[in-house]
Amino acid sequence: MIYFAVFLILLLFLLPSGDLHKDPFPSRPHPSLKKPLSRNSISSRKPKTVRIAAFGDIMMHMPQIRAGMQPDGSYDFRPFFKEIKPYLRTADLAIGNLETTLAGKSKPYSGYPRFNSPDELLDALSDAGVDIVSTANNHALDTGEKGVIRTYQRIKQKGIQATGTSPSPKIRQAAYLKKNGIILAFLAYTQSTNGLPVPKDKPYLINLIDREQIAKDIKRARQQGADFVCVSLHFGIEYQRRPDAFQIQTARQVLANGADIVLGSHPHVLQPIEKIRMNGKEKWIVYSLGNFISNQAGPFTDEGVILYFDVAKDPVRQQTVLKNVSFLPTYVHKYRQNGKRQYVILPVENRQPKQLPSYPGISMVKWRTVWDHVQKQMKRNGSLPACLLKCHGK
Repeated sequence: MIYFAVFLILLLFLLPSGDLHKDPFPSRPHPSLKKPLSRNSISSRKPKTVRIAAFGDIMMHMPQIRAGMQPDGSYDFRPFFKEIKPYLRTADLAIGNLETTLAGKSKPYSGYPRFNSPDELLDALSDAGVDIVSTANNHALDTGEKGVIRTYQRIKQKGIQATGTSPSPKIRQAAYLKKNGIILAFLAYTQSTNGLPVPKDKPYLINLIDREQIAKDIKRARQQGADFVCVSLHFGIEYQRRPDAFQIQTARQVLANGADIVLGSHPHVLQPIEKIRMNGKEKWIVYSLGNFISNQAGPFTDEGVILYFDVAKDPVRQQTVLKNVSFLPTYVHKYRQNGKRQYVILPVENRQPKQLPSYPGISMVKWRTVWDHVQKQMKRNGSLPACLLKCHGK
C-alpha cells in the first residue's frame, strides 16, 4: 500500500496541468498574424505593453507640394517631419489620418478641393516612424476609384498599414498588428466623401460610418483574436472646437460595441478628449486630434496633438487595459526659405522653452499661445498630463 501511494503521488506530480496548455487566442486567427503564443510560453512573463502615438490629419495643399519639390523634379517631404520624428519613433506604433490620395502622375498633383500627392510623401512618413494610416475620409474619392485603389496599394508597398479603404471585398477588414505579444486591430470610417458617391456595387472601397457595420467589424476583429480595438472616425463639423451630437452619440456607441478607443479627425482643429468607464473598462474618445500637417491658416488649424497611450496585457489573465494616456502639443510652423514657403511640425514640450528652434519667424508669443490653447482643450473634461521629455526617452 505504501509503494502504491508513493506511485500515485509521483504520477500526479509529473502530469502537466491542462490550464498551462490552453491557447489564449482563437483557433483560427487572422492569416496575416504569426502563430499565436501558447499560454505555456508566456505564463512566466511579466505583463506586456505597447505604446501607441496617435496624431491627426496629414494634408497636402499645393504650397506644400511645391515646398517638397527638388531641383531635379523629384520630391522630398522629410524636412516637414524632421523635428517631430523622434517623438513618433519613441512609440512602438504610430497612427495618423492620411487625408490625400496617391493617384500617381496620371493625374496632376493637386491640393484642395481634390487632393493628389506625390508618392514620396509615403517615404517621409515611413522615415518619421508612421506605421498605420487611416484612409477613410472625405477626400478618399478625390481621384476616383482608381485613386482609392492605387493609394491603398502604394501605402502597403511602403510597409505601412492602411485601414478604412480596400481594393477588394476580401481585403476589407481591420488592419492587424502583433507587437510584444499583443494583437491590435485598427478600423476606420468616414461620415462623408464630399458628395462623391461610393460605387453601389463596390461598397468595400471606403468604409462609411454605419453603426451596425462597425459593430459587426469590431466583433469580427475580436473573433480574429484582437486584444485591443482602435476605431478611427472621420466626422464632425470643420473648424468647430466642440464635438456635435452625432460625434458624441456615434463615438459612445462604438465604445459600447467593444472598441477600446476612438480617434477622431476631420474638424482640422483640436477637440476635447473624454474618458468613459464602460463594461468594466476605462475607454477614451478623442473627438478630433487636429491637423498634423497642412497649409490651412484659419484659427487653431496649425495646432494639434500627439496622443500617447499604453496598451498593457496580463499574459496570465489575458486581460488588456489602456493606461498612461498623455499628450504632446504640436504646431505647423510656416516660414520662407530659398524663395518658397516651407513647413515643419514642431513639438511644444513646455510653455517656456530655454531656446526656440532655429527656424525663421518663430516667436515666443506664438509658442505660448499654442501651448495655452492645447492645454485648455485637452483638459476641458478633466485632468490629463502633458507628455514632456519622458515621452521620447530623454
